[in-house]
This record gives sequence, structure tokens and C-alpha cells, in this order.
Amino acid sequence: MAEIGLGYGSEFQLMRFLGHHRNELNDLIHKATNTNELIEWLDFPYNDKKKSGDGEWIGIECFSKLSNYKEEICEKWKDFWPQKGSSMNWDGIFKIKDTWYFVEAKARKEESFQKCNASSQKSIKKINSAFGKTQNWLDITDRDWIKTNCYQLANRLAFIYFCNEICEINAKLLYIGFVNGYRMKDEVHSSNEWEEIWKEEMKCLGLDIEKMSQYIYFIHPDCNPKVK
Repeated sequence: MAEIGLGYGSEFQLMRFLGHHRNELNDLIHKATNTNELIEWLDFPYNDKKKSGDGEWIGIECFSKLSNYKEEICEKWKDFWPQKGSSMNWDGIFKIKDTWYFVEAKARKEESFQKCNASSQKSIKKINSAFGKTQNWLDITDRDWIKTNCYQLANRLAFIYFCNEICEINAKLLYIGFVNGYRMKDEVHSSNEWEEIWKEEMKCLGLDIEKMSQYIYFIHPDCNPKVK
């Protein structure tokens, strides 16, 4: 996790919307998820190594208060995903009733396209195993996810598979594509641009957009709606 940018970037914009425009953000989430139920955001964990004093939830840490965390969830996670290197860092997490929503926030296109950096053969084997199980769950064949430049979406989907199928925890993804959120040359200027980026990622992984709508939601808050 990089340090938060002052006035720009996905981490700053998410913090800004949670603090200054939470009703607008929640309204977009309600519309995307087709519900008006209460949205319960988890507080971020503290991290005194960061300038902001806060960190992000990593991997399965958000489940630490569940009664079966250590004896069951942790053990299953060790079998499913490599324990060395970095795990999934979540930009935010909230719950609607008994469903957990894991947030990925983006402010520029290049954040969406990342390759796997794992070098250990043991880790690569475990990641491929997790991807294989996830692909079977989604009825996808003939795709080598670990070699694509959409590795982040792939491992997020593997996490959602782990929660739903292995741990029986209702879990979904919410992707936030901030419009006018980076203030640099590569920021995204419209919802349509983000939609094309999402479609490119889904195609890369062989995902059917209609089928994936039960697991992934997309919203596009405008960080500066007066910008033309």
C-alpha cells in the first residue's frame, strides 16, 4: 500500500467520499446492489508506519472477530493461498445484512492492469490451484489467469470464491472507478471510459459480464462534477 496522495488518487478520493460525500457514495452503492438496506462500513485498521496513521484490511483479517476465525478460516486460508509475500489489500469493506463487500477503488486506468509478481514456485503452484478452483466455480476453461495483466481481478475473484464456497461467507466485490479523481494526464474522465476498462478486464479473464453481475458491482463517483 502506497502513501496516500494529497488531493488525488483512489485512496484519497475514497477517504474523501466516506468523510464528505458518504450519502452520495451510499446512494450509488444502493443503486448498484439494488437494495436500500443499511450499509455498515468497517473502520480501517490503524498503522503507525503510515503518514495517515491508518492502513488497509489485508486478506482475511476482517474476519478476525468471527468465532471460527483461527480454528477454521485461517487454516483453510493457509491451504488455499500463499502465506508469503503480499496478500489482497482491500481499499474498504462494508456489510449489507449478512453479505460482506470488498472494495477496490481506482482513479486511473493503469491501476486496473497488473501482473503477478510471485517468484516462488511453491507460491505459483498454490495460486494456480486457487485459480483453477475459481475458474471451475465460474465455468471458465482454457484461461491462464496467472500470466495475464489482469492478475489483481483474478486474485480478488479467487478470494470471493474462497469466502463463498470454502467458508460459506457471503462475499462480493465492489469496484469504484473514480471519474476525474487523479488530476494527472492518465485520469479517467467519464463513466463510459471506466465501463470500457471493466469490459477489457472481464474479456481478458474470459468472464461473462451478465453472469458476473451477481458477484461484482461497479460504480463511478465523479470527484469534480463541475469539470467539463
